[in-house]
Amino acid sequence: MPESRGSLTDALKYAQISGMLIGPMLAFGAIGYWLDGRFGTKPWLLLAGLILGMIGGFVNFFRLVLPPRDKGSGPGEGAR
Repeated sequence: MPESRGSLTDALKYAQISGMLIGPMLAFGAIGYWLDGRFGTKPWLLLAGLILGMIGGFVNFFRLVLPPRDKGSGPGEGAR
């Protein structure tokens, strides 16, 4: 039973990652599409929304996947 719980946890993590990548792209793309229809600038605001959503999705993705950095080893912090 513990093995199936581990695989379920992995599956949920991958589902969360896919949602974090696709969700912002869909949201910002839809906003760009709506603004394009409102201002008649097709397809520029749609493309800008998709790019902005892609950047936001990848930022969320890397925050989830990469380990957190140490707070004491930032720029300007010399070795003591």
